[in-house]
Amino acid sequence: MSTPPVAPARPEIDALLVDRHRLIRLLRIALAELHGRRLTTPHCTGEMDIVNLLRYWDSVFGWIKEQQGDELVLMSRRMIDRS
Repeated sequence: MSTPPVAPARPEIDALLVDRHRLIRLLRIALAELHGRRLTTPHCTGEMDIVNLLRYWDSVFGWIKEQQGDELVLMSRRMIDRS
């Protein structure tokens, strides 16, 4: 008895509609908190981790501010095994 062919894995996409202005406000607060933490963190105990987080989220924040409209669509993609 032969087995049916296995379908290849396909991406499954999830999307989230986010209010752009609220996300900007949230990121401003988070960036201010991270910056404050960076200023109070001793140099040897994780300052670079905080700096890397700040750089990443500052880039995300800049991109979000450049977008037009009132809403953003955030998407996630993962592979689903169809076997």
